[in-house]
This record gives sequence, C-alpha cells and structure tokens, in this order.
Amino acid sequence: MTSGALNPIVANPAITAAEAAQTKVNSCLEAGRSFRLEAGAGAGKTYSLVAALKRLIAEKGEALIRTGQKVACITYTEAGRDEIAQEIEDHPAILVETIHAFSWGLLRQFQKSLRDIVNMMEDRRQKIEAGGGVESKLVDYDLGFFGVDDKRITLDHDDIPLFMAKLLKNTKFQRLLTQQFPVIFIDEYQDTDRDFMQAITDNFLSTGDGPLIGLFGDHWQTIYRSEYELADYPVEEIAKGSNFRSVAAIVNMLNNLRPELSQVVSDSKAKGEARFFHVNGYECERTDEAQSKGDVSADLARTIRENLMVRLESEGWNLAKTKVLMLTHNSLAKDLGYPSIAEIFKGRTAWFAKKEDPTIEFLIETLEPMCDAYLHSRYGEMFRLFGGQPGIVCHNDKISWREDMDELLRLRNESTIGSVIDHLRKTHRPQVPSRIVRKEEELAALGDNPIPEENKSLNRHSALRAVDYLELIELRKFVEGETMLATQHSVKGAEFENVLVVLGGGWNHYNWPLLFELLETKKLNNKNTKGYYRARNLFYVSVSRPMVRLAVLATQLLSDTALAAVTRLFGPDHVEMLDPASFPTSQS
Repeated sequence: MTSGALNPIVANPAITAAEAAQTKVNSCLEAGRSFRLEAGAGAGKTYSLVAALKRLIAEKGEALIRTGQKVACITYTEAGRDEIAQEIEDHPAILVETIHAFSWGLLRQFQKSLRDIVNMMEDRRQKIEAGGGVESKLVDYDLGFFGVDDKRITLDHDDIPLFMAKLLKNTKFQRLLTQQFPVIFIDEYQDTDRDFMQAITDNFLSTGDGPLIGLFGDHWQTIYRSEYELADYPVEEIAKGSNFRSVAAIVNMLNNLRPELSQVVSDSKAKGEARFFHVNGYECERTDEAQSKGDVSADLARTIRENLMVRLESEGWNLAKTKVLMLTHNSLAKDLGYPSIAEIFKGRTAWFAKKEDPTIEFLIETLEPMCDAYLHSRYGEMFRLFGGQPGIVCHNDKISWREDMDELLRLRNESTIGSVIDHLRKTHRPQVPSRIVRKEEELAALGDNPIPEENKSLNRHSALRAVDYLELIELRKFVEGETMLATQHSVKGAEFENVLVVLGGGWNHYNWPLLFELLETKKLNNKNTKGYYRARNLFYVSVSRPMVRLAVLATQLLSDTALAAVTRLFGPDHVEMLDPASFPTSQS
C-alpha cells in the first residue's frame, strides 16, 4: 500500500449475515411468498421484523390506506406490541396488536358463530344453563373470564385464540381476514397459541391461499408451551446467522450447542468468557427425589453459589451488572422475601410472576405506583393512576386524602394484604377492581363456613389476604426485574452484562444431567424426547442472555458422558470441578 492510502473498510460479519437474511425476507415480500425467519438469540429478530414493516410502509403504505387495508403484526406480549408500534411510529397502514386484541377485533363481528361455538362447549354446560342459556345474547370479551347472565356471555382469556382457530375454518371469515389484512406478521411464532398456529397452517400456509404470512421467532426458544419442537410450517425458512448481543467466547459455545444455526459476531476480538463449574468433588449427602436426583442440599447449594459469586467478583465480574438465573420460584422466593406468595400459587407461577392473578395485578400495577408517587410528592402521577382528579374542593378534602394515604402506607409496612384491601374498600382510594370485590363478597357470604375445597380460586384469594403486605412489595421488585436473582423462564428476550446460570434440581420437568448425556449420545426415544427438548430450550435461553460473561454452575452429579458434552460445549480449559477446600462449608 502506498503512503497515504486509505485503509480498506472491513465488513462487519454480523451485519453482513443480517443483511443476507433481510434480502431473503424482501424477496419473499416482493414475490408474495410466506416465510419463517429463524432468528437465534441475539440475532436481532425484532429489528428484522420492523425493517420488513418499514419496507411495506414505504412501498405499499399509501395504497393500503387508500383501499382500507392494513398489514397486521400479531405480537405475543403487550410490551412487544408497544416496542414495535413505537418503531414504526404507529403508522396507519400497520395494525400492531396482541393475538387476543387482534382476534377479538375480528371475532366480535360474527356473533351467531360465536354463540354456536359457546353452545357446543360441554365443559361450560353448567354455567351456561345456570345463566339462562345462550339464546341470542351478546358474546363479549372484556373481563377475561367466562360467564353467562341474562344479557350477555363473556369469554375467558384462553377462549379467544381457540375461537379464532375455529372461525378460521369458515370460508366467509377467511375472506374477510384476507381482504382486511393481505399481509400478516406473527412475532414470536413459537410461543403463539398452538390452535391458532395450526389453523393458520391448515387454512393458509398449506393451501397457498389467503394473506402472505411472515413468521418471526426461534423454535429453540420455545419454553412456555408443551410442544417444544419445531412444528411443520410449509414455508420458506430464512436463517439469520448473526449475534449482536454476546462476545465470541459465548457465541462459540452457542454454536457448539446449535451448529445448524451458526452465528457470527460483530467483533471477534471483544473480551469475555463462558465457563462451566460443577461439584462432583463434593462428598456429601445427595438428594434422591423425583424432581432432584444427585443434588446437594438447598442450603449447601446456596452457599456454593454465594461463594462462587465472591470468587467471580474477585476475578473482575461486576455483580451490580450480574443476573443469577435459578430454575424455580421456590429456589429463590425465600431469598427474595415472598415465600408465602410463591407457596400459595405453587404450580401456577404465572399467576403472580406475570401478574395474571387480579389481586396481584392491581396491587403491583396500580396501588404500588400510587404509593410511590405519594411518597415522592408526585401528586399529578398519583391522581393519574387513581383515574382522574379526585374532586378536592376544600382544605378538609386534602386532609382526608392525606389521612387515608398515610394509613395506607402504615398498613403496607405493618399489616397484611387483606388489611390493605379492606382499607381500600372503605376509602376507594383507589377503587378496588370488581373482580377482587366479587371474591371479597364471596368470602363474606360464607361467614364462618369453610370455603369449599373445589373452589381453589377463592381458597387462594383467602390465603393471599393473610400474607404480610411486605411480601407483595418484594414480589414487585422481582416482577419488575430489580433483583439479582431471577428464574430462567422470566428472562426470555432480556440481556445482561453478566449471567450466572444455576442448574440444580427442584422440578421434575428438567433433568440437567440427562440433558447433557443426551446432547452427547443423541439417544432419543419416546420416553425422553419431550423432556430433552424442554430442557435444551430452557438451557439455550438461559446461556444466551449474557453480553460479556457467562458462568454455569451445576450442583447435581454429572456422569462422565454428561461431562464430555459439557467439555465439548465450553472447551476443556473452561470446565472446572469446584474444590470443597476452596469453598469451605460446614456441610461439605
């Protein structure tokens, strides 16, 4: 190179891979072909979806608006909907909605068909007859639970995608859908309701009729449904082989785990690490339960974890930027301060972790933010959460508000969830939602009589009333991601600078030693296949969260075969058996 010559521009491998995938997406859009974009962890799936929407806006936006049509983008969560809508600036040619909102917008127009489906629901027959039958009543969806009264029928949250799947068999319904939405994108297709996706496959993808369907997601990140393998979608697959999240040390391990979707990084020289620790050297009593084979005790596991974190910090980890991922809520609820709530909803963790229980939802989303606003004198925000101006017309009104809020703060710190609800029902500051009031009225109607055992919902509500409110305050910190500890299921889609993944027992659906053995032997059969994919997917989601540093700690005994798989994934120099002498405990 002659003196003064410019240095050549070096292409960014991750960007090059992403652009190649986007070119294939664009080709499908131009040709009117449905497709599935398989974007592994950190690949930038949402970026690709938004880029495709922006291309459609630029090329067809005006025409869509002129003909009264839209591109539909169906999202898995409301947070996903908000993110995408913001990226496209709520363009009028695009409808971004959750599957429930999108589906109900169409279903509500087919009242007779909805009544026919309700009439065939034998599992709801008792409620239907108790409410006076179906007749010609309005079918509605607003409260999220099934009910029948003298004027209307309300649908359950889970009814919506099921009803949508049934209506998609109707030719008239198919025509209406296609006419209104010539293009439909489905975000996180792997987590979208299976009945809905099967109906899309049967009626559109397999026939080649209907809208252009674009599926965006990653079947290796299926962790919420009971089917963990890739469904048969007869469309073009587009693999996005980039990783914009993690350093090469982590991506290399991911590629060893998933060679069929090899990813490239932006900067191959960026420093980081991916390490695996196990405790085979600990000579101690091991568990022998169905949900926990060969594990150390819960107390010893906690001690090992805490000591490892001390060591990692001494080796350069910033624990303030570290997330520790555990398998179950039971393994962290005690540490985080909400053990009673976790026990009440045992087996139904989404009811409190995702705020699906109406009481948990109200307290975390409305009451706690109101209390925060009051504590920090942000009265405008407090009244916004309250639902509008409270009609303060004189000084005594202000005194009354202050007395009620001060008493509320005292009850939060000193009393139970039930005491707080009782206080709110007297003051109406804020108003207790009708779904909770109905539970309270059911309890009151029973008087001193016991709650029927079969009424599990009312039993849970009664138990929740007795819990110290401070547990709810701690639960909110977990739900909003403010704690170092988290469950492996709760961080899908998130990223952190450093991650420590703890693999132990506690849930019979996840057998980590067997997972590693099967990764090595590939000896899948009818008995172990489902468990293998379930554990593999959750492991993949967990180890793909960090940007810079990853450590995995296995507290169960690992066989030589399992360790061979671990060594292949992480490399021999990055697998270490912890020495009990370096981690002194009274139980070791």
